[in-house]
Amino acid sequence: MPLRFIHCSDIHLLDLAGAHPGHFLNKRLTGGMNLLFARGRKHNHNLFDQIVAHALEYAADRLVITGDLTNLALESEFVLVRRKLREAGLPITVVPGNHDTYTRGSARERRFEVFLGEFMEGERSEGDYPFIQRYDGVALIGLSTAIPSLPLVAVGRVGEPQLARLATILDRIAAEGLARVVLIHHPVLPGVAKPRHDLLDLTAFGAVIAKHGAELVLHGHEHRRIEGTLPGPQRPVPVHGVGSGTYLSQKPDRHGAFSLYTVAPGSITRVYHWWNGTRFVADPPASY
Repeated sequence: MPLRFIHCSDIHLLDLAGAHPGHFLNKRLTGGMNLLFARGRKHNHNLFDQIVAHALEYAADRLVITGDLTNLALESEFVLVRRKLREAGLPITVVPGNHDTYTRGSARERRFEVFLGEFMEGERSEGDYPFIQRYDGVALIGLSTAIPSLPLVAVGRVGEPQLARLATILDRIAAEGLARVVLIHHPVLPGVAKPRHDLLDLTAFGAVIAKHGAELVLHGHEHRRIEGTLPGPQRPVPVHGVGSGTYLSQKPDRHGAFSLYTVAPGSITRVYHWWNGTRFVADPPASY
């Protein structure tokens, strides 16, 4: 049986309940200004509700969200996200983004794992990441690139220990004949991230994929549609970035978006959906 799932990212659900000035004596000061003057007007939570409704309409097996579920990594935001995910009505898989570890405090308290760990259940060799979720013929492999950074910086890092575990996992899952879908927040293609938004060990990640392979890599972060490939041991590995799930922009390739995937060993089909200002519109199916 193929795995049929919805991929979205960067939903940035905001909730300032209980926030006080002391919460903004850090990187949240610039993040809060961005919300006030830009981001707050460009994102609409209702689009995420529509994505969930589409997932149920399509009878998707799962909803996959590749990071930035929150804006400022406030506890109230994680409470909101957890409630929305629990109420969605279908299984959900998440990995963290840079906004989910927005400050050193939120990273130190492991808020993402504490509040959303139930959506990352799976096999682990050590540490929280990578984790593996197995289905008939398909394995979802979740990574974390989420690290706290300076104001106006949104970089990420996988790290050597996680990359070493990923290499072992990719080989083991390949030997079992499963299609390997790698979930990561930051883009992994050279040259597509904005300045100060990049994956710091992008080259090292690419080297792991080149040696050990994967069938598909999914990411978010840049709030735009991104398509390309990374070299693999036998064939190029498709890499797909999706636009923010709640973005109202009407600029080409920056619309609010989600993708419907049907994945099985030797077969990947995607239907990309984008927000036209009124509703989500589906592109023709594409195979990879």
